[in-house]
Amino acid sequence: MVKGLAAIATILLFLVTVYFIVEYYFSQIVTRKLKDEDELFQNQVDKGLIDKDFYESLPKEEIFLRSREGLKLRGIYIEANKDSNKTMVFVHGITVGLTCSIKYTEMFLKRGWNVLIYDQRRHARSEGQYSTYGYYEKEDLDLFINWLVDRKGKNEIIGLHGESMGAATVIQYDSINKYAKFIISDCGFSNLNELLRGKIKDDYGVFLYPVLKLSDLRAKRKAKFKFEWIKPIEVVRKSSIPMMFIHGDRDKFVPWNMSVQMYKSKENGIRRLYLAKGAKHAQAIEVDKKRYEKEVMEFVDEVLNSIN
Repeated sequence: MVKGLAAIATILLFLVTVYFIVEYYFSQIVTRKLKDEDELFQNQVDKGLIDKDFYESLPKEEIFLRSREGLKLRGIYIEANKDSNKTMVFVHGITVGLTCSIKYTEMFLKRGWNVLIYDQRRHARSEGQYSTYGYYEKEDLDLFINWLVDRKGKNEIIGLHGESMGAATVIQYDSINKYAKFIISDCGFSNLNELLRGKIKDDYGVFLYPVLKLSDLRAKRKAKFKFEWIKPIEVVRKSSIPMMFIHGDRDKFVPWNMSVQMYKSKENGIRRLYLAKGAKHAQAIEVDKKRYEKEVMEFVDEVLNSIN
């Protein structure tokens, strides 16, 4: 009797432990805590990543669009050059809003490009409960690009830049792309399931399959997507659009070899790889801003020459 009760207690304790681990991973993946936008902006100003005076001097138009599910999504359009037929769209990563896209815009604005930045669903001033790592976010991106085309015309040269989850978004967008001419992926992952398996193994020393599987089932029930659906590398393999892959060689959040895998898997179209020495996750531009700009603009010039 005592042994039986002890066995039941052990099983219950195991189930409760698994439940809380699953709940933790679900929250870390799908409803990860967001960071304060004002603090992020000031932090980047302090690091010299954003020229505050230059950014505040720019003409800005705030826009709000509605997703297919009715979520209100906020964007900012910066038309610094009304005569330009070139626009860059920047997509931020998880836990941060459009504030973390600003640091990438200056190199384009000063070269006569216009810029569109926006808050992905659930972030900053955009509505939403869950992050789906590009599965639904690619449709949100399509809304903003269509808005841009309605305003500027179908001949607009549109480039996409994504950081981290934003990189996954812009790559997966290519599966429905009609207007974008090139994609820049900064510290993106190649396969979400593979990334999460590695994180669970790092946390516990072994891969706990039930934790990932149950977290995935919870994501399917609550957020209407599955981790196994998020495979940017599969889009890359089929794509012919020019792509650039950027990654810090000290990135432990998203292993740098994932960008190398995607670069190597791209068989059609222009491709470029830049591994930033000494850079951790999403810090390639921070470690060497001049080198980052040089690498990016060489790629962009190559693309523009191919279009012309």
